[in-house]
Amino acid sequence: MTDLLRFLLRHAVLGMAIGIAFTSVILVFDIGHLRTLTAGDPAGTGARLLLAFFIGSTFASLQMGIAVMYAPPGADDSADRGAGED
Repeated sequence: MTDLLRFLLRHAVLGMAIGIAFTSVILVFDIGHLRTLTAGDPAGTGARLLLAFFIGSTFASLQMGIAVMYAPPGADDSADRGAGED
């Protein structure tokens, strides 16, 4: 696995975990009455899972974008050092 893929995957998993924690906080504190709305519906569990997945993927994308934008300026120079010396 390349360093870039490992970097992006690590930050995607971190963002997904933050998103799932955020969804849990929304449901525990019943913000917008989402917990009570989904508790009374037979498809409530599916709705909660979809909510967690989509909020988690949004946070994962956000975390990956932030990680890429705040990467140190010379972070990828090690891969390019030998390319121009031929």
